[in-house]
Amino acid sequence: MLESLLPMVLVLAAFWVWQNALRARERARELARGLCARAGMQLLDETVAVQRLRLRRVPGEGLRLERRYGFEVSVDGADRRRGSLNLLDDDIVSWDLPTVDAPASAVSGNVIELRSSRTTVH
Repeated sequence: MLESLLPMVLVLAAFWVWQNALRARERARELARGLCARAGMQLLDETVAVQRLRLRRVPGEGLRLERRYGFEVSVDGADRRRGSLNLLDDDIVSWDLPTVDAPASAVSGNVIELRSSRTTVH
């Protein structure tokens, strides 16, 4: 009896995980859109992508799933910069958006590019 229920339980568990991931991605997209609107930026491609998944221990609540989503934004419509946000289950924990007044190379994560842009600007 148990052997016949095991495949159905595994399929239901996989379906639940898939639905949970879709719901979390939609929530992240809504939050990213709102953050960009408040910052006067445009969310490019209207999409977010999971960058990291991990379990995080929260005092008094136990283990919770933390997801980091990355997305691209534009300040003036001609540039493409990276932003990110962290969700703990459905709650936003932190976010990172580029500054509006910084040149595009100053927000890059490339250390060599940052060094070269700082040395050439005097």
